[in-house]
Amino acid sequence: MRIFGAVCVLGLLHWSSNVALPQTTRQQPNAVPTHKDSKSYEYENSKYGFKFFLPATWKGCKTVEDTWRGYTETDRGEETVERGPEIRIVNPRSKESDQYQDIYIMIFTHRQWKSVQEGKFVVSPAPIGPGELDRNAKYVFAEPPRMINPDLEGAEEIENIMKLKPLHAF
Repeated sequence: MRIFGAVCVLGLLHWSSNVALPQTTRQQPNAVPTHKDSKSYEYENSKYGFKFFLPATWKGCKTVEDTWRGYTETDRGEETVERGPEIRIVNPRSKESDQYQDIYIMIFTHRQWKSVQEGKFVVSPAPIGPGELDRNAKYVFAEPPRMINPDLEGAEEIENIMKLKPLHAF
């Protein structure tokens, strides 16, 4: 697992913002613009080719790159048949003692996406598959099944963010 901050790491990630607002805890969910303006914070990932627009209050959030696992059931149990990158945008209000809802973005090749849509493998025990957010020439970006945990603080904010289709592939 690699943690990235608000700086360029090997030229792969870029963070930008028009406004630097102080962070406070337990804020009400903000409206998220679907384009860059004074109330947005833009996360850009040039490695995979997408931008993600967040409320300006997310300035300074970190990202974690991990791996999703695709599996099938066999007579020997679960067998991993595919793997791919997953980006987690960590809620800036999260603390070890006070966990907030994060945003997860699964990244599939077009071949992997076709296979998961055809049921050749699954990525979660949930009865539904991942939901497509956007795509570019190389990748399909998806929201994992059951990404939002209603028991975590900030779940409503993430629901509002995701309703505005904040991911834009390039």
